[in-house]
Amino acid sequence: MQFRAHSSLVENLTGVPRTLLIPLVARANGGTTFPLLEPNDRYAQELLTAMGAEVKTSGHDAPTFVNVLWRTVLIKELGSDFFSRAPQSPGINLGAGLAHYFQWLGNGKNTWIDVDLEQVIDLRKSFLPDSSSHCLNQAMDITQPGWWNRLPLHKRDHKRPVFVVCEGVLMYLEPCKVRSIIREFAENAPEGSELILDFVSPLAVGPTAVLRHNEETGAPFAWGVHNGLEIAHLHPRLELLSQHSVSEAYGLGASWADMYWGLLMGGPVYGLAHLRVTEP
Repeated sequence: MQFRAHSSLVENLTGVPRTLLIPLVARANGGTTFPLLEPNDRYAQELLTAMGAEVKTSGHDAPTFVNVLWRTVLIKELGSDFFSRAPQSPGINLGAGLAHYFQWLGNGKNTWIDVDLEQVIDLRKSFLPDSSSHCLNQAMDITQPGWWNRLPLHKRDHKRPVFVVCEGVLMYLEPCKVRSIIREFAENAPEGSELILDFVSPLAVGPTAVLRHNEETGAPFAWGVHNGLEIAHLHPRLELLSQHSVSEAYGLGASWADMYWGLLMGGPVYGLAHLRVTEP
């Protein structure tokens, strides 16, 4: 994918922050090619237009777009289920980029915090209009310890379970930073909180990776795990509720192939883990 925009805020993005362009383009245009995975994002296409974006995609981008659309639909489903059980609980998107999950998961009773680096939050403020006083932007580096206590959670929410999304972020970070982020969530989030994160296989990391990183961003994968259980084992308060593979988006044949791949390699090439905080 090649991406150019008339905004210097966009063009100045490099490395991991620039990866936010991939899901933005996927959510804006991917549903045309993959209608069963259409996320119905009200903001994505408007954002591209406001940026004056010029996007060139190729067939090589299709698997990445499927990854984004599949996980978006799944996160929407898991989030809707969570807020049906805890309608007043807050939601948080760590490394939000230009995603806008509150458009789907806001219910009039809950609040939402979109967290990212300052340059990304500046971009959100420039191009994403405030849709609700219940949806906040927070500039923060989650690789720095103590980030949980810097979240602008309302006092009434300190004991409520929290729904946390971290998509398209952790695989670009060094393993020690990933472990620190997950453990900080597990140590601080109230019981019943849920964490949704995506992951790649260790085979997708390094010079012999089976997955190509997008040349537009120049950000290679740095962290991978075999399965969600490896993530849950990072802290005794974490419980794996479910694990999903992107093979689900390709039909039954792909799911069978993925099952055999999992038996050999310990898990999917690209998956999503759904974890919950419990008291051991």
